[in-house]
Amino acid sequence: MRIVLLGGAGYLGSAASHHLVSRGHHVTVVDGLIYNRGDDPARLLPATATFVPGDLRDPALLARTAEGADVVVHLGGIVGEPASRLDEQLAVELNYASPMIAAEAACAARVGHYVFFSSCSVYGMHEGTVDEDTEPNPLGIYARTKVLAERRLPDVLGDDTALTSLRLATVHGSSPRQRLDSVVNAMASRAAATGRIPLNGGSQRRPLVHVGDVARVLAGVVERRLAGAWNVGSDRENFTIGEIAATVADVVPGAVIDRGPEQDEADARDYRVSFARLQRALPGACSTSLNDGAREIADLVLTGHITDPGKAQYDNHRGLIAAFTAGKVGRLGNPDCARYGAEYEAAWGER
Repeated sequence: MRIVLLGGAGYLGSAASHHLVSRGHHVTVVDGLIYNRGDDPARLLPATATFVPGDLRDPALLARTAEGADVVVHLGGIVGEPASRLDEQLAVELNYASPMIAAEAACAARVGHYVFFSSCSVYGMHEGTVDEDTEPNPLGIYARTKVLAERRLPDVLGDDTALTSLRLATVHGSSPRQRLDSVVNAMASRAAATGRIPLNGGSQRRPLVHVGDVARVLAGVVERRLAGAWNVGSDRENFTIGEIAATVADVVPGAVIDRGPEQDEADARDYRVSFARLQRALPGACSTSLNDGAREIADLVLTGHITDPGKAQYDNHRGLIAAFTAGKVGRLGNPDCARYGAEYEAAWGER
């Protein structure tokens, strides 16, 4: 299949591109490389992948790259609430307007399948266990852009393009374009570098998924054309933040947990997720454990592959600040972004 990965040079996309190519697919990666870290696509991506640099808010670029594609996958944008709060309008442009503009291009090009990367963050805070039928409860800008895109994409794509929304658990593990700012990666890298594991709160629940498993799920979804919303992770990988810290301490001998405030007021998310639907469709697709992912990250530091995990290049929030400073990213404000920005404001502006 001819698969276009929008934002495909990032943490998830670089891993997905290698897996999809290994399965015989032709992959085109479109990415603006906004994080100001000198990434070389030739180093991040498979040799046979086609790389197209460009802004994912550019309708003409998206139209050109969608032409002739069998599948368009949108996995770009700003990740997480802290980075989204740096500039709400920019976050709306990259996380809501961009996937909508891409869906318009995919529809016009008669692409058969559109895959949108969403997040379990859409659930926000819930008692009990949530599944794909649970009403979202987005707590911030990041989750609101994801919820609104999921709701509006069917209107743009119509009946002729299958739509898949992948609601990812919190991702961990090693990738060609490494991040260390998600909870497992942050704890494991700091434990290996300093012997300390920072912990604020501990009772909040987080589902986890390995980055390689996300790539395998994406391949399964496009090859079997699985439409609808899917929570991506494993029932066995639902943990509290405190349990994650304890596991990392076991993986890195001698590491000590530094306990901060009992409740992390900056992040109120708390949910347990059912992944039963995915397990029925793709048995064993998410089989990599927290232990395995934490060990991968610790080994990157302990072996010297990563010498300074505190560098901004491994943190999307700090990397975005650097990109602002360098003038590599900013509000575009084109008519399409303005149109979809008005939709976001109408949906969430009073909150």
